[in-house]
This record gives sequence, structure tokens and C-alpha cells, in this order.
Amino acid sequence: MSSLFEGLNIATRGLSASQLGINVTGQNITNAGTEGYSRKRIEQNADWRRDGSYGQMGFGVEVYSINRVRDQFIDRLVNDESTRYGYYSVKDASYARIEDIFNESGASRSALNSLLNDFWNGWDDVSKNPESAGARETLRSSTESLVTQFHYLTTQLRAYKDTMNDEIEARVHKINELTAGIYRCNMVIAASENTIGNKANDTRDQRDKMLQDLAMLTDVDYYEDEHGVITVSSNGQLLVSPAKNHELIISRQEFTERDGHQYAKVEVRLDLTGTEFRPKQGELRALMDVRDVDIPKYENYLNDLAQSLITEVNKIHQTGYALSGLSFIDFFDSDPNNFSAANIKLGQAIKDDINNIAAGVGGKVINIDHMRVIAPSTPPSPTDPIPALTISYTSAPPQAVSLHMQDLQPPTSADGSSYPQFRHINKGTLTIEIEGRTLQEGLDYYVDYQNAEIIFNDDNGEIAAAAMNGTLHLTFDYNATGYAGPGDGDNALLLSQLRNSLVMQGDVFGKSTQTINQFYSGMLGQLGTERNAAGAGLNTRAFALQQLMVRQNEVMGVNLDEEIASLIQYQHTYQASARYLTTINTMLETLLNM
Repeated sequence: MSSLFEGLNIATRGLSASQLGINVTGQNITNAGTEGYSRKRIEQNADWRRDGSYGQMGFGVEVYSINRVRDQFIDRLVNDESTRYGYYSVKDASYARIEDIFNESGASRSALNSLLNDFWNGWDDVSKNPESAGARETLRSSTESLVTQFHYLTTQLRAYKDTMNDEIEARVHKINELTAGIYRCNMVIAASENTIGNKANDTRDQRDKMLQDLAMLTDVDYYEDEHGVITVSSNGQLLVSPAKNHELIISRQEFTERDGHQYAKVEVRLDLTGTEFRPKQGELRALMDVRDVDIPKYENYLNDLAQSLITEVNKIHQTGYALSGLSFIDFFDSDPNNFSAANIKLGQAIKDDINNIAAGVGGKVINIDHMRVIAPSTPPSPTDPIPALTISYTSAPPQAVSLHMQDLQPPTSADGSSYPQFRHINKGTLTIEIEGRTLQEGLDYYVDYQNAEIIFNDDNGEIAAAAMNGTLHLTFDYNATGYAGPGDGDNALLLSQLRNSLVMQGDVFGKSTQTINQFYSGMLGQLGTERNAAGAGLNTRAFALQQLMVRQNEVMGVNLDEEIASLIQYQHTYQASARYLTTINTMLETLLNM
């Protein structure tokens, strides 16, 4: 009779195993489209005991586990490749955005390269028709467009750099969410597998999915201990430990660029140690590189371009003559604070009057070296080899000191020409020294060109004393007279030829090797090369990641054909176990009715 009851036990186990197999198969089928789901399978073996008469005696089937189907080696490869893919996806998108900002791919009339050519062509037209108001107005208009484009490019690059801060913050918040989720999964897995003795398969799926998402954002290194808990780090910095998840914290620091522009920069630190967090790969590292390296590099390109344009154009323009006969006029504003792409501007004299465009060459640059300043009681001598200026006081000394530059008439220069009055010179290169110390314009003095005066701030009487003892000296460069008249366009021709002058990109010997246009074209070429490299890297990483994910899906993914076959198998074993149970039941009834 015991063998019949044992048969009932065998049948019951068979029914239970088949029912569990059907349930697991149903779970697989219904989650065939669930991202990150790993197919499950039941692990079973034959239960037995030893019988003295017959040897091993079967007790039916025993289900001892339900396991996920995963390959940890492939999972690690997928995570590593996800990190590289995340890095190149951001880099490729960023270079595409920078290219869109410059907009040099088509024939856009607003592109900087096109506007530079219009600028040079404008000078060429003025050189051919120096008296033409139309040519001068076209040049001024094309210059304003060029200046506006410099401003636009800088504004767009800075705005894009600011968005990088927002993107970095978003990625940091996402990293914190994922590490917190991984830690919660660690706790569930440890409690389930170590206390109950079951496999926390679905929780492990969730944790693996979060780990892969984390790998897209930053490089990750992880290992699992004997309790099923994983420890996660990035570039040697701990993100998840068995005790807790370690959050990243963000702060904004204010910085000022050389042109005075202020901007904020998001800094990321590890809450555990307070040290800066800078991953090796992933989306977060790419965003940091774009903000801190790539965009500033092209900002510097534009600044160098604008500075060279201002310097070289002004250098030639100052030596020329306007229609009024004035010289030393700045075409671009020469304030050092405006020597950048963000602040470049047309000179005020050109804005006010197109006749101030110095198209004629005329005379040559004359240098008055070390003009001596003397006291009012000592008038300058006509035979003095060093040009002398008489000093006067606008109030009781030493509160304020004035130099009246009309005194710069005698004596004549070395070539026999007279020095012009200071009021007839728009601006020269003026240097004032006291016993070897150079005074600073705007701080120690300012120049009133209209009234031909230099006004000193002389609170301590140092300047007055230097004038008294003859140690106050001035150096002044200006253009001598000799303007050929309104039909002179030679200076405009020189400026148009600046298009082909090597004024940028010095070599190891300090010799310039590129024109302004070549420098800008080289910058665009580098941008295109970097965009292509990022695109090629992204395509390579995308293909590698796709292949690895195909292999991963072959292992963990649900195959509906296999699941239907398993469903039919479990259905048949369930029916057979039920038939076996019915047979044993009939045998017991027969035995009991005897």
C-alpha cells in the first residue's frame, strides 16, 4: 500500500512541476517585449531515496530553483561599450551644433567667411573710387555686418556653453537616481536570497537595467559579493557601496573671461569626499569636454581672428588720411577691452562720418622721441634739439597740470617739415614717462584732443616736480603732412591687399604663416575633421554596441517559438501526471473495496 501512496506523491510532484513550468513560461511570454527582462527557466532534477531491496528508488521530480538566463561576460561588454557610445553620441551632437552655429556649409551670405570677403572687396572698391560716398557707405555697412556676425557667433557659442551646465546637472540627477535605485535593489536581493533562499530574479533584472543606463552616463566598474550585493565605482570613485549610495553634488562657480563676460560653471563633486568628480568616459565626461575644451577652443579662434583683424586694419588705417586730411584714425575701436569677437566694434569716427575712412596714403609716420617738458618760466628754445612743451597749471600746483600741445609747432623736424598742431591729429601713439615709469592714460592723465591738452592727475605733485627738473618726457608717433588729396586710394588698396598678407599663426620662429581668411578656413577645417572623427567614433561604437546587444538578447531574450514549445511540453507533462494520478487513484479504490 505504501508504494501506491508513493505513487500519489510522485503524481502530485509532477503536477506541481508542470504547473510551475507553465506559469514561468507564461511570465516569459507576457514579458517578451519588456525592456531589460531576462527569460526564466525552472531548474529541476529527479528526487530519489535508497531502497535496500532495489537500490535507488525515485520519488518523482523536484524543482529546486527558477533562474534567469544571463551571460555576465556579455553584460560587462555591453556596459563598457555603452559608456563609449554615450561619450561619442554627445560629442557628435555637439560638433553638429557648433557647425550649425557657424553655418558655413552652404552659400549663406551671413556666414563669417562670406562677410570677410565682402569686407575686403569693400576696401578694393574704395581704393578704386576713394571719393565715392556709395563705396564708402558699402564698406561701412559690410563692416557692421561683419562685426554683428562676430557678436552673433560669440553669443551663440556662449549660450550653447551655458546649456552644457543644464545638461550636466540633468545627468548628475540621473546618476543619483540610478545609484539610489541600485542600492535599493541591493537591499532587496540580499534580503530575499540570503533570508528566504530564493533568487530575486526580477529585482536583478531591474538592477542590471539601471547599471546599463548608468554606464551610458559614466564609466562604471562593479563587482558582486557573496550576498548578491554589487559595489559600483567610476574612475576610482565610489558611487554605490554595500552600506549606501554616494550621491554627486553640484555647485555653480562664477568666472570672468578676458573680455569681461561673466559666466557660471557647474562643478560636480562627490558627497563622500568632496573631491571633484570627473569620469573617464560616458555622456557626462563628453558634456564636460564640450563645455570646458571644445567650445572655448572655438571662442579663442574667433577672438584671435577678431584681434588680428582689429590690429592689422588699424595699423594700416592709422597711417592713412581721411577726406578731411585727418590721420591716425582708428577704423575699429582700439579700446583693449574690445579686442575680442564679443566686443569688436567699428571706430566711432567711422560710425559718425564715412569721410573719416582713411583711403589715402599721403605722408609717413614721424616719431618725436622724448619731448622735454619745461616749466612756464623757461620758454622753449628754437634751437633746442629736443622738442619742448611748456607746462601750465589750471589751478594752484600741484593739484592739476596741463600740457598745451599747440606748443608742438617749432622746431621743424629732421626732414625740414613742421610738426603739426596736436588738435589736427585725431590720435597718435603717446607715451609719457617720469624717471623711467610709464604713466597710464585714464589713471594718471587723460587727453583732450579737441582742446589740444593733456590733463594730469597730480595729487602728490610728482608730475609737477618732474616737469620742473626736466625728467618728464613724452614720446609721440603721428603721420606727417603730405596728403595727396581726395583721389588718393592707395591706403584702401593696402587694406584690400591685407586679405593676402600673412599676419596669423606664427611658426616656431615667430613668423606668421597664414592670412586672416586662411586662419578662419583652417579653423573650419579642424571643426570638420573633429566632427568627422566624432561621427566615425559614434558609428563604430553604435555598431559594436548593436552586435553585443544582439548577442546579449540571444541569451536573455524571450524566443516565443521556444516558449510555445515549452508550453506544449509542460501541458503534456501536466496531462500525463494527471492521468497517472487518476490511475493510482483507481488502483487505491480497487484495493480499498476488496
